[in-house]
Amino acid sequence: MRVFVAGATGVLGRRLVSQFTESGHDVVALTRDAEGDELVADRGGEPYRGDLFDADSLALAAEGADVVIHAATAIPTDPNPTTEAWNRNDRVRREGARALTTAAASVGAERYIQQSVVWVAANSRGDPFDESSPPEPTRITQSAVDAEQIAMAASHDAPFSASVLRCGVLYAPDAAHTRQYAERLLRRRLPALGRGPLGRDEVVVAPIHADDAASAFVAAAESGADGIWHVVDDEPVSTREFLRTFADYLDAPRPLPVPAWLARATVGSEAVSQFTTSMPTTNERFRAATGWEPTYPTYREGLRQVVDEWREDETLEDLRSGAAAERPDAGTS
Repeated sequence: MRVFVAGATGVLGRRLVSQFTESGHDVVALTRDAEGDELVADRGGEPYRGDLFDADSLALAAEGADVVIHAATAIPTDPNPTTEAWNRNDRVRREGARALTTAAASVGAERYIQQSVVWVAANSRGDPFDESSPPEPTRITQSAVDAEQIAMAASHDAPFSASVLRCGVLYAPDAAHTRQYAERLLRRRLPALGRGPLGRDEVVVAPIHADDAASAFVAAAESGADGIWHVVDDEPVSTREFLRTFADYLDAPRPLPVPAWLARATVGSEAVSQFTTSMPTTNERFRAATGWEPTYPTYREGLRQVVDEWREDETLEDLRSGAAAERPDAGTS
């Protein structure tokens, strides 16, 4: 297959380029600068400069593509992002989906795959949900739902079929949010959030390692599975246990529970929202349809890989040194 990837320089996108090429497919990837060109070329892909919001530019880049993938996002990494920052992400999702579906139709692609997030269908009660559950978007996830709808509507009149892969909470050694959580754990600045909807004690999150999220896109493209799918690992976990396990692997102090209102002041409202939204869902339908198997079936194996890689490349030492420098007794004898 010939695969065109938008968002190829992000945490997920870099892995898409690598895994599709390793599976024997030709990959053309949208880039914006020389650094992006190098990232794509190093992973076996063909870089192509273009504009995510210009369908004609994208059609030139995607010429001959069998599969078009929208994996581009602009999710803010600031703990307290501005409205403008979220607006940029909304535009990438909505306008990017419109331009990419138009380009996919014009080049005669057979398949269009849209990245989304599983918590668009999380409900306020914290009850289990699946691919058939109606979305309950928030201000932040409304654009993800809109992009899903743009993709599915376009497939009705275009030559391609559409797949929406709703990924769980993404983590990886090179993911900015994963590193931020580690830094905060080592500095004792990330509390054990966990109180759920309606006062429930445990929020259940659905994580997914970025390597496994990428392999799910390969599985979807190769299997031809269309529709909406949930891509999460095999075992939901409470936010409290996820953070405590991460702390144990980092040899950091275990985080202590604090009220959400206090946590917002220290880690930001977006992190609190993420860790207090319950996501009890599974990957059962996607596995059955595609035969996909995650390399890291639970958060335990995935977080261990993250910390082991950091230990090998000395990132962990840097994180610990930074945390030690902030201790009140640092620099004293």
